[in-house]
Amino acid sequence: MTVATGTSLRRPTLGVGLLVSLGVVLTLRFLHVPDAVGFVTGLVSQKDRQTTRVARNGVDKALKERIVSVQKTGKLTDAMRLVAAAKVRRAQDGVTKSRPFSDELTSMIKGLVKKLKGSGLEAELPMLRVPDKVKNVAIILFTGDRGLCGGYNSFAIKRARARIEQLNKEGIVPKMLWVGKKGKGSQKLAGVDFEDTGKYFKMPDTITAASANAIGDEVRSLFLGGEVDKVEVVYSKFLNLLSSEPTPRTILPLSATGIEDPQDETFKMTSEDGKLKVEKEKVKATKAKNIEPDVIFDQPPETILNSMLPLYLNSQILCILFECAASELAARMTAMKAATDNAEDLVKTLTSVFNKKRQAAITQEISEISAGALALEDTDRPEGPPLGTFDNEDTIEADFMQDLEDGSIRDMPKGPWEFVDLGEGVNVDA
Repeated sequence: MTVATGTSLRRPTLGVGLLVSLGVVLTLRFLHVPDAVGFVTGLVSQKDRQTTRVARNGVDKALKERIVSVQKTGKLTDAMRLVAAAKVRRAQDGVTKSRPFSDELTSMIKGLVKKLKGSGLEAELPMLRVPDKVKNVAIILFTGDRGLCGGYNSFAIKRARARIEQLNKEGIVPKMLWVGKKGKGSQKLAGVDFEDTGKYFKMPDTITAASANAIGDEVRSLFLGGEVDKVEVVYSKFLNLLSSEPTPRTILPLSATGIEDPQDETFKMTSEDGKLKVEKEKVKATKAKNIEPDVIFDQPPETILNSMLPLYLNSQILCILFECAASELAARMTAMKAATDNAEDLVKTLTSVFNKKRQAAITQEISEISAGALALEDTDRPEGPPLGTFDNEDTIEADFMQDLEDGSIRDMPKGPWEFVDLGEGVNVDA
């Protein structure tokens, strides 16, 4: 009775212990990641195993990055084209606003010249005095401060070089003044004789009268000081949005009879069917202001005219600045439009090459998979040898059921607690 009682009291305690042990085992089973068993290397730790990741769409990464880079460049050049178009309109507005003052000033100067006709006006006013022989010439070269505008800067520099070579043949070494840093120190002027005065003016982003006055004061001081007998400018005359013409022009001395440029034109930028268009019209000659004979001047007419000529010179330089700005911006528009179109064509070409490479890679992978499948058809299958001649599903099922009836195969597999040795000579499996 004592043994039986001890055994009966010990069985619940043993069952509780088994349940606790089973719970611990299952918990550790879920928390612990088992190590992998390699076919050749044996036991391999999970931490030491390196996972190989296959990159998707990794046909040609460099080519893909090149396509993205060209697309970004195309967006940038298109934005620069739109900015240049907006600035061209600003230059147009500047020409329109400066025109009334220039017309009124020219009309007044013509009226005074007409009133003083035949009085030896050219000999009295320094800015109208024409020398007998030109010995010294100053040239102002107008270029831009930035590139990416096609051949705008190079064409102006080449035209200045041709003019310098022409003066050198006449034995004249011109003095150079610079507006815009692209012309100053250009290698395209190497090999010709000229004297660099060191006078440099920045090409303003926003053209104002102050910019023209600074250039006009420097030019006038050179001319009135007797350092030069003639002042010329080389600038790009605006023709349309596609072209501009580098043009030399004399601004000093002024001509009393032809005070204005006979080729003076104005331009107006419009849009038609979504495309930019420039309308140009010839500027009619300004009529001389009619000054009555009985008009009494507070100062002599020569003094009044001499004070108005610098204003006229500055107004002409202001018009030249607007012409140069419009020419540069139009050239930049054309260059950026061509760059954008080229970028689009290049993206199409690169995309076509990329797709061909990608399709070739896909075809190669399919071919490899098909070749592997064909190679496996002649090998032993992993599920074992095929059924014999007299074997079929019915005979296999009958044999399996017979094994179950004989007891050679257990109804349920062994659990982990069936292999636990509790000690003290007690074996649960027994």
